[in-house]
Amino acid sequence: MKKLIIEYTNERVVAQSGLAIVGNLLNQTNLASKLNAYKLPNISRNPGCSNGDVAKSYIGLLCQGKSDFDHIEAFRDDVFFQLALDIQRVPSSPTLRQRLDQAALKIS
Repeated sequence: MKKLIIEYTNERVVAQSGLAIVGNLLNQTNLASKLNAYKLPNISRNPGCSNGDVAKSYIGLLCQGKSDFDHIEAFRDDVFFQLALDIQRVPSSPTLRQRLDQAALKIS
C-alpha cells in the first residue's frame, strides 16, 4: 500500500477521505490475506476479484453509510477508493452480492 501523508490544508476535504484511515486499519488486520486463503465453493481458483477485495469494497461502502450492493458501481472507476482501501479490483454489484451470499452460506 502506498503511504499517505496527512497534513493540514485550507482546501475542501471530501467525505471519502476517511477511507484512507479505514484502509490503513484493515491492512493492519491482515484481513485480506486471511480471506484470500479461504476457498468458497463454486469460485474458480483465480477469480477476477479476490475475497479480500470483495470484503474491503463492502466495508468501504458501509463506512460511507451505504449498504446496498448496487452502490459499489459508483466506485468501480474511483482511483481514490481503490488506493485508500488497497483494492486491486473493485467488484461489480452482482459479484459483490454473490460472493457475500456464498460466504454466508458457507459459514452457516
